[in-house]
Formats: sequence, C-alpha cells, structure tokens
Amino acid sequence: MALGSVLPGVTADAAGPGSQAQREAARLAAAADAVQAAVADVALLQARPAAPAAIDQARARLALDQAGYALRDAVRQEQELVYDLSGQPTLAAAALPLLGASRSRELADVGQALRALWTMAGIDPGTPVHPRHGRTYAGAEPVSALLGYYRAAAARTGIDWTYLAAINFVESDFGRNDGPSSAGALGPMQFLPATFREYGGSGDIMSPRDSIQAAALLLSRNGAPADYDRAILDYNHSHEYVTAVKGYAAAMQSDPLWLTRFYYWSTHG
Repeated sequence: MALGSVLPGVTADAAGPGSQAQREAARLAAAADAVQAAVADVALLQARPAAPAAIDQARARLALDQAGYALRDAVRQEQELVYDLSGQPTLAAAALPLLGASRSRELADVGQALRALWTMAGIDPGTPVHPRHGRTYAGAEPVSALLGYYRAAAARTGIDWTYLAAINFVESDFGRNDGPSSAGALGPMQFLPATFREYGGSGDIMSPRDSIQAAALLLSRNGAPADYDRAILDYNHSHEYVTAVKGYAAAMQSDPLWLTRFYYWSTHG
C-alpha cells in the first residue's frame, strides 16, 4: 500500500526541563480545552430546532459555519503544539506526565506515530518539518459518514474501527489523496486493483464505504483482531507503518475526538 497522507512536522527547539516542560504542558492543556469548547459549541448549534423564518434559518447556518471554522482553527493550533513536542522526546518526557495519565498516553501514542512516519519518509531526527494545510477539508466525505463506514465494517469483521480510520488517514488523508500512487494503488484505502478485487469483490475501489470494508476484510483474513501487527504488516510491509497505524488507533481508542483532529490536520478553510 502507498503512503499517501500529508507528513506531520515539528520544529527542532532544544529540549529543556522544569519550567519549559510546565509551559508546554500548560499550552497543550489550554489548546485541548479550546478544542473541547469548540466541539461543544458546534454540537449545541446542531441540536437547535430549525427556525420557522427564512432569515432566522440563514442566521443559524452562518452561526454554524462560524462555529465549524472555530473548531478547525482550534484543532490546527493544537496540532502545531503536538508536532513541536513530538519532535522533542526529552521535553515530551518531562511535559506529558504533567497533563494526567490519559492525555499523556494519547499524546505519547500520537508522537510515536508521527516519528514513525518521519522515519518512513527518510527525515532525519531534528530536521524541522512543518505542518501543511494545503487540502480543503471538504475534499473528503464528512467525518460522521466515514465513522459510520468504519463502524459498519468493524461490526462485520470484528476489526476495531480505529485501525480502519488510522489506515484511511495514513494512506490517503481520508480520501483527499486517492492516487494513483507510483505503484498504481487507488482509492481511499490505497489498494492495488488486483488486491481490491480479492477483498472488495465487485465494489468500487474509489468508494470510501467499499474500500474500508475491503480493508477490514484484508485485516481479518491476515490475523486481526488477534494479531494486529501481523495484519497491518501485510497491508504495508514496513514496521514503521505498523507503529504509525497502531499509534493513531490507540489515540482514537482513548478519545474518539482524535478522529476529528486527524481529519482536519492537513486542511485549510
């Protein structure tokens, strides 16, 4: 399978103990709070009943659009901090425990995934790599629809939905970069056509629903859920790839809001 998503980045500041770790932890905590608050604002607006008057309906759509942008902006601001800390393992080791066990574990998993992708890309440790926001968020199916596909495939095969989401992210940035790759892989889960016919049957290789189902079937026939390492390694013959997928999946297992974060990480608007 092809590695199709945008690569994460980091600045290469020198690590430091004590107050620097406290500052980083405080910034990360504030950024996470901002994301949570933005999610709550969007949910509140979505839950409101439709107004009877056309002008009020227009105002409601505008308010929801503004809240959606505020959420995307909060995610991207947090992303900058996550990338930066992920590239400084010494500082991360001092800062993450200050955030509490759950948040520390999530960020450690994400950091491990990011570093594995940098290794796959041949980026030397300490090389500054910055986030790219070159893709439109509307270039993929809505995150709610994708989550439905992951869960439906999970129900049929027993594969944890987070592994399907992680592969979808790494392979194609949720379908925003669906090929063909240099090897000829296509679609949101980056299948070679012959492989897709084996697992996807008469489905559409470019369809998120069909390709996610095919990916779940591939994983289940190659050892998952009993042995995710073996199954993911069959998907892409790279141990760094396995590390990246498992790291992203672990973060989403701890907090499903990471799916929304990853969904907006490469986007603008």
